[in-house]
Amino acid sequence: MPEEGSGNPIIIKKIKKTVHGGHHGGAWKVAYADFVTAMMALFLVLWLVAMMSIQAKKGVAEYFRSYSIFKGDKAGGGKGMSVLPGDIISVGEKEEQSIKEEIKKVKIANQIADMIQQELGELKNQVLIKVTDEGIRMELVDKIGSPMFELGKANLVQVGNKIVDVVSESLKNIDAKIIIEGHTDSYQYSDEDYTNWELSADRANAVRRALIKNGIEASKILKVVSLADTLPLNEEDPYDPINRRVSILIVGSKNKKDAEAKNKSIEVISNKDFLDEGEFASLLKINKENSE
Repeated sequence: MPEEGSGNPIIIKKIKKTVHGGHHGGAWKVAYADFVTAMMALFLVLWLVAMMSIQAKKGVAEYFRSYSIFKGDKAGGGKGMSVLPGDIISVGEKEEQSIKEEIKKVKIANQIADMIQQELGELKNQVLIKVTDEGIRMELVDKIGSPMFELGKANLVQVGNKIVDVVSESLKNIDAKIIIEGHTDSYQYSDEDYTNWELSADRANAVRRALIKNGIEASKILKVVSLADTLPLNEEDPYDPINRRVSILIVGSKNKKDAEAKNKSIEVISNKDFLDEGEFASLLKINKENSE
């Protein structure tokens, strides 16, 4: 201790401790929010890609492969920007149209799915919707204990009528042609005069009549097809009730032309007996050129 009267002042230094935010700060929340947003965007893109057909994926790939920001015919900006020499090519109208059609199909399919889910309740699982290269395919299927038709007949029961009614409403505002296909399981009839071919045709026609009765224009129906048990939905079990179904295919403009061309081919061939060999060969040649 200093002696009394020394005159030296006593200095006391106080150190103030600063507590840093550390783990209690909010900076990590910003980084976490960015991470969650990026993951959401990633899974959204993956979902959209999964919904697209192979043809659409090729179109999108071609779009990004050939895309260029340089357009125009002169250097200097604006309309004067030019295409650089090299392998860069412009996106063809065919690819752009294909992408637009795929986006349109996915949008329509989602609209139909929303209506089915809202209106059918427990029966919604009997309507399967899938976007394909052909168009939008709707499978109206049987379930164990919930058939759409009377056993071995083409008469719609209450379940079938309700499903077709809701499907009709979902199709009314869609400007596209439809194809109706009838399918059966592999159980065979003892009557040789009435087989699965006749049954699938009658059931497809029953749905066609129901659609027209519910307000679908008859001109929208491109054709009705009988396929019997040749295209089972469950290939591992051809007797599965899900194979007993009626398919409704909503076709795009390209598929519509293809289907009409096929119908034209059948019509020309059926007239063979009324034409001489020269006329028949000429018609076949014209038909082949139109199909190509």
